[in-house]
Amino acid sequence: MESIYIGSLFIVLGILIKFFPGLLAGYNNLSNREKENAETNGLPTFSAIVFGAMGLISISGYFIGIWLDRPSLSNLWVLVTILGMIVLIVFGNMLVNRRTR
Repeated sequence: MESIYIGSLFIVLGILIKFFPGLLAGYNNLSNREKENAETNGLPTFSAIVFGAMGLISISGYFIGIWLDRPSLSNLWVLVTILGMIVLIVFGNMLVNRRTR
């Protein structure tokens, strides 16, 4: 059941980050030029998509675990969180540092 709560939290965070990018860790420490690069390259949208996907995968893992009679799949949210954060860190840095033309 915690997978549903955590998945819902990820989805809500994704929506909030889309409209308030300052919620991202380290975003307020960026220079104005880096913030412009990040917004132009779509960092808030990318983060919202990743958080939304993490939420949907966590919630679906719970229901798939029940359907397959495998309660261990309901703990899929741990793996989703780790992989999602790695994706956000690696590709988020690429979006911040990539120059716009």
